[in-house]
Amino acid sequence: MAFYEKNIITCVEIGTSKICALHGTCDKANNPVILGFGQASPEGSVCKGDIVDHQTVTNALERALGDADQSAGYDFERKKVYCVLNGPGISSCQGEGNVVIYDKDHKIRQDHIDEAVQKAQSLTLPPDQEHLNTFDSYFLLDSCRIQQNPLGAQANRLVAYLHIISAERSRMEMLRAILKELGFESNVLGVFSGVASAYATLRADEKQQGVLLIDMGAGVTDYLLIQRDGILASGVLPVGTENVANDLSIGLEISMEQARRFLNESKLEDYRTSGAAFIEFSGMVQNTKRRIPIGSFEKIIELRLREIFSIIREQIDSKGLMSKIETGVVFCGGGATMKSAVEALRGVMGMHVRLGETLDTSGAMTGMEIPCRYTALLGLLKYAVEIENSNFSESGFRKVGNVLEEFGENFFKKVKDVTKGFKV
Repeated sequence: MAFYEKNIITCVEIGTSKICALHGTCDKANNPVILGFGQASPEGSVCKGDIVDHQTVTNALERALGDADQSAGYDFERKKVYCVLNGPGISSCQGEGNVVIYDKDHKIRQDHIDEAVQKAQSLTLPPDQEHLNTFDSYFLLDSCRIQQNPLGAQANRLVAYLHIISAERSRMEMLRAILKELGFESNVLGVFSGVASAYATLRADEKQQGVLLIDMGAGVTDYLLIQRDGILASGVLPVGTENVANDLSIGLEISMEQARRFLNESKLEDYRTSGAAFIEFSGMVQNTKRRIPIGSFEKIIELRLREIFSIIREQIDSKGLMSKIETGVVFCGGGATMKSAVEALRGVMGMHVRLGETLDTSGAMTGMEIPCRYTALLGLLKYAVEIENSNFSESGFRKVGNVLEEFGENFFKKVKDVTKGFKV
């Protein structure tokens, strides 16, 4: 397939267990197409989504980008780059904008919507935080009626709710410095990993009716609750599969490497199928073996996983939003490869759970044989394609992509950018 330099999108993810880069574009139907992919080990330079060793991350990302170029068979010019962001430095809140309708007919006009949205997105962030992403949640009429598009409806009072995601300023500055060192001179466009994963995995009916997305990585677990295409809640927990491996290492006196390998290779499910009662491990003393009951593994894994998922449930329940999850839970990330995690999630939430499958993506998938481990990165490409192609240039309107480049300054200037251009 022919492509042009100006149509190339570069996406990167700096995670606890892997640092990835991909180059992509889109086909004639605007579906994302991967041109090249590369990844490298962070070698301990990333902890729970936070960069703790600047130079090691820079070197690893340089290798990943080089592998992506090689896999595509072309050295792409480094211009704009989209980045997956997660970790405890990510925060979210609901912006609220109130407007009283004084007109005699009490009919909501476009300028009323504009004013409500502007007030909602003008929320003042703490000085150590900078704006990352904003998505619409819903409009509320007269404190009782929820609508997606209130234009033309009658009400005395209109409230716009926006879901605002922010990131630690120092962390963003470090990320920009790394990418600038690697040759990316244009804007760094960061996207919360939960949002990126939603773009990769969620179906239209789920987003409309209500769905909870959970992305469990090595060091971080993200969640996102969506209904009527609007984000109602999101959050980040600084725990992941590394915590499960650590529990196994301490509780069963095995090495962290053995514990990681056991989880990554889904050994527990294999032993369950075989009917074995014990699992044999190399002992600390050379040429010795230990037999550990399968039940010991099951108990430790279940306790940690149920704890993680219970925290997510409590955070959502505290906001009175559990009833909004009508279609169940979509589970992705490295944690989704563990059958025991799916079982624990289903037990804690008490609802249907399906694995997040990457939708509408094609191309050079070599190296991503387990797509659920890369849902955030693949979703980021889909998000970027949508943003780059969501423009109204033929009608004389501004490109949505141009609006995105104003992150942290004056993000929204037209209500259509919010209510039509930034659905999840």
